Amino acid sequence: MNTCKCSKAEFATDMSVPVCTQPERTGLVTIEDEPIIGETPQATLQSWLTPNSLFYIRNHYSIPQWEADTEWELALDGHVDNALSLSLKDFRSLPIQTLPITLECAGNNRSDLEPQVPGNPFQNGAVSTAIWAGVPLRKLLERSGIRDGAVEVLFEGFDVGQPTPDEESQPYLRSLPIDVAMHPDTLLAYEMNGEPLSREHGYPLRLVVPGWYGMASVKWLRKISVLQESFEGFFQKDRYIIEDDDGGAIPISTIHVKSLISWPQSNTSLPMQSYVVNGMAWSGFAHIARVEISDDGGETWGDADLVGPRYRYSWQQWNFTWSPKSTGHYTLVARATDEDGNVQPLETRWNSLGYIINGVRPVCVEVR
Repeated sequence: MNTCKCSKAEFATDMSVPVCTQPERTGLVTIEDEPIIGETPQATLQSWLTPNSLFYIRNHYSIPQWEADTEWELALDGHVDNALSLSLKDFRSLPIQTLPITLECAGNNRSDLEPQVPGNPFQNGAVSTAIWAGVPLRKLLERSGIRDGAVEVLFEGFDVGQPTPDEESQPYLRSLPIDVAMHPDTLLAYEMNGEPLSREHGYPLRLVVPGWYGMASVKWLRKISVLQESFEGFFQKDRYIIEDDDGGAIPISTIHVKSLISWPQSNTSLPMQSYVVNGMAWSGFAHIARVEISDDGGETWGDADLVGPRYRYSWQQWNFTWSPKSTGHYTLVARATDEDGNVQPLETRWNSLGYIINGVRPVCVEVR
């Protein structure tokens, strides 16, 4: 667990005013300008549904541009009986499915790692929740007629660039196992919170893979190919992997159980009274079963109340009534457990690329 490293000089924020009257942040926290990378501001992480303008953005290349919708079409080919080509109008004529889904960047909280590693230095905010709407990928794969021997489905975005200076220019490419691609909740989404996708979030069509880290949800889709062998591209084998104990590479897939404290924010000063500490907890495919809160850095724990909407693929809000016993310094931590029995670890397993940072994150406050 990240240990407390606070000094009294850091406790400059007065949170005696109720949180509901605090001014709201009006933009993403910028990580990079080109390509656009930004995280959701801390204040917004108290809302179960993330506004589209504040939904985190993680792009690998510049946002692709084209003149009109008529220029866009999606090709589906490979190890199938019938290759398909679909326009946006074709998609909108198909039955629509909507799902609330939390997406989290695999590098969320990378700044917590010690020693530090290369990559975008995200704090808490590379995670957001939206109601996605579109067409189940399975419907198109069934229409195309997948042949025996298919093992993966490859997704290609319109975005193109050099992933590193020593790599050739290439589109963003990721594949899914055939069973994940055929899952009824894997979506080809064209709406987000009731609005058409914005350019930043993959307009006109993107993949959304519930329960998986965000790298799987390829944006700006231009082509889907059914494969007879595993894909070996840069973003499949060189990135989005984590080392095992023997130095081998394990591909990243489903989201690990995790929680965050939305309020109070770290390094704030609070008057001596009772408070409702709140936050979010989530896991890849399982409901959150329990959230525990400690005010002494993990020595003792109490159960929070699970509140708000409860859906399989979205985060769970929680509240905890906290009455400090005395004035002084407190280290608040939250720990989540999902219904499959996975428990959020106290410590993140350090790795050189900075992925799956799901250890508990202390929030230090001063009660005066």
